[in-house]
Amino acid sequence: MSLFEFFFLAHDARFVALAAAVCLVSAYGCICLLRHARLATGMIGLAWIGVTAFAVGFGIWTTHFIGMLALRPGFPLAYEPWLTTASLLIAVALGGLGIAMAVRGQGVADQFLGGAVLGIAIACMHFTGMAAVVLGGGIVWNIGLIAASVIAGIVLGGLAFVAAMRGRTLLAALLLALAICGMHFTAMAAADFSRCFPLHAPGSAPIGWISVGVALVSLLLLGAAIFSMVLDKHEHRRTLNEQARQLADANRIAEVTGLLEMATTHMAQGLCLFDSKGILQFHNRRIAELVGTPKGNDNLVGWHFRDLSIALQALAQDLVVAGPEDVEQRVDAMIASIRGGATSDYLRTMRDGRIIRMQHSPIAHGGWVTTLDDVTEQQRTHAEITQMAYRDSLTNLLNRAAFDEAVDFALATARVNHSNFAVIAIDLDRFKEINDSFGHAVGDQVLKILGARLSAGLREGEVVARLGGDEFAALKTFTSMDSLRAFLTRIEDALFARIQTDKVSVNSAASMGVAIFPDDGGDRSRLLNNADLAMYRAKAEFDRRLCYYEKTMDEQARQRRSMAQDLWLALETDGFHLVYQVQKSVSTNLVTGYEVLLRWDRPGHGLVPPSEFIPIAEESGAIAGIGAWVLRKACADAAAWPDPYKVAVNVSGVQLGQIELIETVRDVLLQTGLAPARLELEVTETSIIADKPRALHILRQIKAMGVSIAIDDFGTGYSSIDMLRSFPFDRIKIDRSFVAEVELNERSRAIVRAMLALCQSLSVPVLAEGVETQAQLDLLRAEGCTEVQGYLLGRPGVIDWSDDVAPVRGLG
Repeated sequence: MSLFEFFFLAHDARFVALAAAVCLVSAYGCICLLRHARLATGMIGLAWIGVTAFAVGFGIWTTHFIGMLALRPGFPLAYEPWLTTASLLIAVALGGLGIAMAVRGQGVADQFLGGAVLGIAIACMHFTGMAAVVLGGGIVWNIGLIAASVIAGIVLGGLAFVAAMRGRTLLAALLLALAICGMHFTAMAAADFSRCFPLHAPGSAPIGWISVGVALVSLLLLGAAIFSMVLDKHEHRRTLNEQARQLADANRIAEVTGLLEMATTHMAQGLCLFDSKGILQFHNRRIAELVGTPKGNDNLVGWHFRDLSIALQALAQDLVVAGPEDVEQRVDAMIASIRGGATSDYLRTMRDGRIIRMQHSPIAHGGWVTTLDDVTEQQRTHAEITQMAYRDSLTNLLNRAAFDEAVDFALATARVNHSNFAVIAIDLDRFKEINDSFGHAVGDQVLKILGARLSAGLREGEVVARLGGDEFAALKTFTSMDSLRAFLTRIEDALFARIQTDKVSVNSAASMGVAIFPDDGGDRSRLLNNADLAMYRAKAEFDRRLCYYEKTMDEQARQRRSMAQDLWLALETDGFHLVYQVQKSVSTNLVTGYEVLLRWDRPGHGLVPPSEFIPIAEESGAIAGIGAWVLRKACADAAAWPDPYKVAVNVSGVQLGQIELIETVRDVLLQTGLAPARLELEVTETSIIADKPRALHILRQIKAMGVSIAIDDFGTGYSSIDMLRSFPFDRIKIDRSFVAEVELNERSRAIVRAMLALCQSLSVPVLAEGVETQAQLDLLRAEGCTEVQGYLLGRPGVIDWSDDVAPVRGLG
């Protein structure tokens, strides 16, 4: 279709002219409002952006539908209302976005981009409006013209906004009108309605007079917008006179008064204002609801403070209704206190279960403000939170914090009443085995069942709590030892009865320690500590499940703590020293190596045997540092020896459980320069069995360096044969307990013979410890033992290299 045919045959010229007029007016209004919006800031600026968006959006939308009214496709058109409305919203929303970008932009690029977004809004509105057309068949689109229409809208819209920001109002309005009309009519030229036919759908509306009415309303709105803009411009050039200021102040006061009245009417708190005489001057509606006055009689102005107090007292359940004189005296005392500047804040529980919080705050001239607040839900929530804070979530027993408070309360009561109470520390036995064997779910069920048993039948003065994990505690206030023993018996019955869970049936056991106030401690910390000491004593003794605290336990604990402190000090001050015991070949009597032994001369106590300080070093955590020092010192000594003998160093179970041991061995060998083949680490079966996979992994990493691994005290562990199968040890050391009886005890001799035969079959060298007599040496030689070590060959001491055979100088 030619352009002439498109504009003059396919359109009604009258409506085309109307559309152009609406478009030009709306474009001019948009440009004027756009410049005005750019000058405004804050919320006023946002308001102007909104007005501008409404004006241009409505103008685009009206131009489109008047243009559609001008179209003569050959049949009447109808529109789907929802899409028609959506097209208007799209024009306003996207147009507003473009306007905001241009107004808030900092340069030409931002201004052009904002106009381009407006061009996109024109296109989106147009095609959404076209989608609202109800017809049969299908419109055939010319893609080239569609692209040209969109590009024209974007480019002309961008140029219009750039011109507007530079004060070229008429040029900008013309460009914007061209953007709107050009986009619309170019896009309409791209539409071929020859394959379409009229279709009436339910709910559709004809365009006719609706479009004309929209056009007239649009013109009126746009005119009003332009008029308001001009009026606002003139208003900003004048200074407000005093009458206008007073009117604004009056309006503000009225507004604030209205807001205040609305706020006090709808606030959740009850509010009262009393004068210096205690007469109620003002209150809100909530007061009448809280006090419970009859409907229709909720005006309490003029009441005295005592009237309100009596009304509330009648509703409270925690107050006894007193006579008029008592009430008057109490109220007068409260009034005097408030007038003196005191602030009151207290709670009252009503008979209907409500909890009312009352606050009295003094104000100027002797009056005061009283607020009443229904805090029932807050108090209930607080009670629930408190319950959670003081209860163990798994067993519902008291937790550690609650138990500490219970002990403190028992202490305060006992000091006043000169009574006694006992603190019982409880630790479950073998609970880790339950978790490891059956899983933590079963372990949790066991704890729940025990918690229910322990809390069942508790009497006054009895408390049971779970402190964490498998640790429990109990408290018993008593007047006779018989009542305490009965309580302990009930606890034992609960702890030692068989437990049936959903999946398994398990036996339960525990160790308990008892400390009694005031004999075993006068404060909470001492009582709990002494109860723990007694519990550990019960756990250490095989035939006891309950132990009372004794002063000797505290002394032993102090001694162990003192030794632990001295061990750390010795580690820091180089207070340890090493001695060596020679190891020789049975067949050649030649020295094959030396075992390093740790010695500690504790200041003020003399030489302490390793059997005493090594366990304490393991408990206190000092063993890791001590072991690293021994390894480093032994390797440094051995590197300085004139002969390349092996040095054997013992590794504790704690060290063997630490992956850092691998790096420690590697660093020591690098620092000392000792060949890895000259170092031998001795480990025991018990140290491996604690965490066998981890220990064997560490040993394999160390063995890969070229370091020898020996198993010490062979035959005394849990599973010696399985240990030989699990790891290729370089040497096996037979424990001295077997060697000591090999001469006299046929059974010991048979065991040693079997060990040697087993090791020979595995081609593993064997070293026998504790050889002290020639007869023992001869017997071991006859049975095929490879190496020996013991007092017969040399006592532990300092190596004297002045002899060719490298003897050991004994230390006595």
